Amino acid sequence: MPSLVEPLGIARDLAVLAERYRGEGERLRRLPPALADAFLSHDIYRLLLPSDLGGAGIGPLDYLDMVEQVARVDGSIAWNLTIGAGSGLFAGYLPVAAARPMFAVPDCCIAGALAPIGRAVAVRGGFRVSGRWGWASGVDQARWMVMGFTLTGEAGPELDADGRPMTWQALASREAFHVLDTWYVGGLRGTGSTDYEVTDLFVPHDASFRIFVDAPRHPAPIFRLPGAFLAAAIVMVPLGVAQGCLDGLKRLASGKRVLNGRSGLRDQAFAQYASAKAEALVESGAAYVRQSMVAIWQAVQDGGPVDLDARARCRRACVHAAEASAEAVDLCCRAAGGHSLFEAEPFERALRDVRAALGHMSLQRGTMEDAGRAAFGLAPLSPIF
Repeated sequence: MPSLVEPLGIARDLAVLAERYRGEGERLRRLPPALADAFLSHDIYRLLLPSDLGGAGIGPLDYLDMVEQVARVDGSIAWNLTIGAGSGLFAGYLPVAAARPMFAVPDCCIAGALAPIGRAVAVRGGFRVSGRWGWASGVDQARWMVMGFTLTGEAGPELDADGRPMTWQALASREAFHVLDTWYVGGLRGTGSTDYEVTDLFVPHDASFRIFVDAPRHPAPIFRLPGAFLAAAIVMVPLGVAQGCLDGLKRLASGKRVLNGRSGLRDQAFAQYASAKAEALVESGAAYVRQSMVAIWQAVQDGGPVDLDARARCRRACVHAAEASAEAVDLCCRAAGGHSLFEAEPFERALRDVRAALGHMSLQRGTMEDAGRAAFGLAPLSPIF
């Protein structure tokens, strides 16, 4: 059943608010209150969920377009949109009876890290988890926290059938954690991606899962998407940031005079090259990601598995698009000259934000190397490839 929500209408509304409150997230180091309220009124955290879990059931491609549109105006707000909506996928890996009450209200935001940084021991009915994690984007809006951990025994990490450490994720109430004030950064300042920690927290089995490793427990197609889907959502942020930076260069070129005031920036050959090259980088990167996701979503809707070739193509596309976005922003900043230094212009923030986005594990070169392993007939090293 098609969603009754108009995704691009939501994106336009968020973009208008992002422009109005531009800079407030940078100052607060988290989502501005007006945007936090808009996230709730638009039910952002359940956008991808099926209707039986209270969600809007929008398609993954519409979700990618939403993130890219908002990122043109504000990378941090788009990042929180990406993480906030995307984290709803955890619901599909929980028992349905456990997921329904957790996602019964619009403020069901989840923040936290999937990486198995924590350590846990198995106890009756669940796990005892301790650890400190980072990158809790949107933690100020969160009702729940996700944490990744490795199961350990007396002899060290427990191993699975492939000889890898047994890693899990789990959800627990934000109130169970100590949230630390560590988010003092250059790029993506408004995401609130700070650290959090817990000691000896009991997590029941019904709140634990292995996303993209185990089969989802809910039958909705959205939950059968592979881990590459989250990488595609993440890369929409640097792509949108780069497009916003390019739009800023075009605005600047329409009025900036150079040399002795006899010619404009738009008359300079390098500015012309930079604009055209940056646009080619952004357009081709975005098209590559979308094409790879169209193939993945079609495979999921057809009921079959998403094969390794399709996943590798998407992973290649995401890393390529991220690096293309950074190159596009560099070109725009160079062409803008001294104007790229001013906070009133989009350039210096775009430079910070696009580089920060490239730090995400799904966009680093190790992911491209894993895609290369697949091309050579080797198994990817990442268990959620």
